Amino acid sequence: MIQLKIGRTSHLLSSIAAVLLALAAILAYLISEDPSLAWLENSKWFIPLIAGAFMSLVVVYIKWEPFLTDRTANHFIVSYIATAVPLVLIILVLLDELNYIEVGTGGWIYPLSFIGISFSLVSIAMVWDGMSRRKTIAIVSALVPFAIMLAPAFYDSGLFRILPMVYLGSAVCIQLSGSMMHVMSTSTSIHEREILKASDAKMLALRSELERREEEISYKERALVEKELGLEQYEKALAELREEIEQRKRELENVEREIDQRMARLKEETEKSSKAAIELKLKEGMLQQKELELNSREKEIEAITEALGKKESQLQELFLRFQEDQSRLRATEKRLMEKNELIEEQLRALKMGRESLLEEQKALAAKEKDLQLRESALEMRLRSAEGARAAPEEELSRLRRWEEKLHEKEKSIAESEAELAEKRLQAEQLMKDARMELKSAEERLKAAEEKEKALFDKESAIERLEKEIANAREDLAQKIMELDALRQEAEQKRSQYATLIARVSNRELELSRKDEELRSRFAVLESRENSLRESLDRLAKEKQEIEERRRGLLELEKEMTMKSSQQHLKELELKERQRMLESGIESVVSSSTDLTGKLEEIRERERVLDQRERILSEREREARRRAFVAGPTEEEAGVVTARPERAKKISTGTKRLDDLLLGGIPPGSSILFIGPPFSGKEIGILAFLAEGMRSGMPAIVITTSRSPNDLSRDFAPIMPDLLEFERIGLVRWIDATSAESADKRSSDAGNRNYIKVEGPDDFAGIIEALDRLTSDIRSGVYPGFKLGYLSLSTSISHAGDMEATKFVQAMARIVRDSNSVGMFALEKGMHSEQQIESIQHLMDGSFVIKVEKQKYYISVVGIGEVQTRDWIEFKLTNSALIIGAFSLERIR
Repeated sequence: MIQLKIGRTSHLLSSIAAVLLALAAILAYLISEDPSLAWLENSKWFIPLIAGAFMSLVVVYIKWEPFLTDRTANHFIVSYIATAVPLVLIILVLLDELNYIEVGTGGWIYPLSFIGISFSLVSIAMVWDGMSRRKTIAIVSALVPFAIMLAPAFYDSGLFRILPMVYLGSAVCIQLSGSMMHVMSTSTSIHEREILKASDAKMLALRSELERREEEISYKERALVEKELGLEQYEKALAELREEIEQRKRELENVEREIDQRMARLKEETEKSSKAAIELKLKEGMLQQKELELNSREKEIEAITEALGKKESQLQELFLRFQEDQSRLRATEKRLMEKNELIEEQLRALKMGRESLLEEQKALAAKEKDLQLRESALEMRLRSAEGARAAPEEELSRLRRWEEKLHEKEKSIAESEAELAEKRLQAEQLMKDARMELKSAEERLKAAEEKEKALFDKESAIERLEKEIANAREDLAQKIMELDALRQEAEQKRSQYATLIARVSNRELELSRKDEELRSRFAVLESRENSLRESLDRLAKEKQEIEERRRGLLELEKEMTMKSSQQHLKELELKERQRMLESGIESVVSSSTDLTGKLEEIRERERVLDQRERILSEREREARRRAFVAGPTEEEAGVVTARPERAKKISTGTKRLDDLLLGGIPPGSSILFIGPPFSGKEIGILAFLAEGMRSGMPAIVITTSRSPNDLSRDFAPIMPDLLEFERIGLVRWIDATSAESADKRSSDAGNRNYIKVEGPDDFAGIIEALDRLTSDIRSGVYPGFKLGYLSLSTSISHAGDMEATKFVQAMARIVRDSNSVGMFALEKGMHSEQQIESIQHLMDGSFVIKVEKQKYYISVVGIGEVQTRDWIEFKLTNSALIIGAFSLERIR
């Protein structure tokens, strides 16, 4: 038990925490008395932290699995806090001791060191529901140490000495809290124990619900697959039914079609043979044409090879010429390079001479300036000499010599300038010639490159031509092989066509012979068809005669019933007269002779009336027997069904349900119709009874909750002429309603088709009434009956299990012994699953109905062989169950 486990764990944890706190008190006392033990200072809060962390982890571990769905509840949140705070503080203290961080140990650490212990015990106490006195004491005593540590600052020297007493008091409070929770767990009431275990039960319920939903999803997937298969099977079944309906019509058409087809095949084969001969001729012509084309192609290839040989020789000559041109171009390039070098040297010499000429020009210009200066000086002197009128001759001669020298130098300069201009013209001409030669050399190089490219193109074209020649040779060889193959194939086809022509001739003989046989058969079939038509006409006439006889019998029955009612009234009148006459005999003594004669006459009339009544009853039985043997008329029952004594199985009144059951229900079976209220059980049972009445099988209706009048209203959409069938004795009622019935049938004391019992739990009366009705049915011409019990739940809910079992066994025995079929309606919500299974065990099978999302589904349990036992969807109306498609079970 989870709460006992939690209580014992809380007591054990509180004891451990109390011992550790007592140890912390001793250490605090020793530290206060002996300063040499100051290195144990951190143990005062380290011991409560370790105790709190251990307690919180144990508490979370204990509650983790049982409270799987409540891990976000308040008591779990308190446990998380009690676990996290001590672990964080332990890590901080260790890091502080190892000098990684500096936290400090002020007064705040004392209350925080007690969070793990106090909150762990509080989270355990929060598991119990309500606030009892013991739970309050446990929570308060667990929070007292934490509250005491919040008040003073124990790092003060004055308050430090009372710290051992605080630790001891805290140990006592913690022990008290754990003890109170242990007492709570061992003395909690049953109601509180159920509340404590509610989380575990809820978890299990959720798991079971999850598994159930997974099963439902998988079942729905399988049902969808089965429905798809069912639709396919339904379509196949419809196709088969259509084929069966049209099979007889198609037999004669198939015979005629077969004759036409064979004649057409004969024509086709002759046409094919003629076409094949034509195709052979065409193929031979095509082959000859291909041979001519190949020969011409071979000649073309030979011409191409010769032309290619000539082109190869020409290309070789061109290649040799190209090599010679290349050697010539290289020689011209060398000569041009040499001329370029000479020209460059001459240009360099011209540049040097030009520079020297420029220097000389500069010197001459300087000398010219000097001369001009001197001339100007001489002029000055001449002017001065003229002014003085005395000029020496030496000076004049010297000046003349200077003038001559200047003229000579000017001439030499002019000559040098002319030579320089000539040299310039020569250099420019040489440059022009060199440039012309370079251009011609470049043009020659370009032409050589173009020739080289043309040669390369020609070489690639030659390679392509060689490849094409090789491919053409391969194609030629392949086509030669194909020609050989075609020749062989043509020879084979010629032999095949010869054999085909022989076969066609043989086939024509066989077809002519078969044609004669078919014509003879067709004549036989026509004679049979005529005989069948005659027999069908005779049957139709006989059917009309039977229907006329049936109508006459019904009219005769109506007349007999009217006469019987009139005779009954006359009998009552005669009895009343007899009573009046017997009372008046004593008073009228004088007329005794007349009265005795009248009495004899009355008695004689009574004997005649009794004899007539017996004759009428015999006629009535004979009419019923004939009506049962002949079957119902089309006006009464619509479609005439098979007679029950000839059928191996008895119909349920729903065609698709009969198909599901492979024909119907075996005789002697008792079937349960199980389902919730208003799910179609009554409609199914009433349809079952109506089909029996239409086929001439009596119906016995046992009603326990509704009167026969109410059930007759439900019968109206299914069988509008119920009163006619009730009048001829095909409907028998056992009224087991508890209230006094106001049904009109109960007022008729002579109605043998209606029996009233005391109530739905009157098992003996119901069985006795059923025995009377079954013996009456057996005494007639009916081989069996259909029983409808509406509803069995009303009867067995008023009795014990043993009595109900015996009653159901007796009902099933009566149905089995009479070789009949009974259907019993059972309300699903009124009984437990065990009761339903025990009742199903006494039956031969059952139809189970369920309703999901406003859709109705039916399943078959037992009842021998069926096509499928899966849930099948159906629609419900006030007159029938419209069952949808179903499929055969899969073959695994």
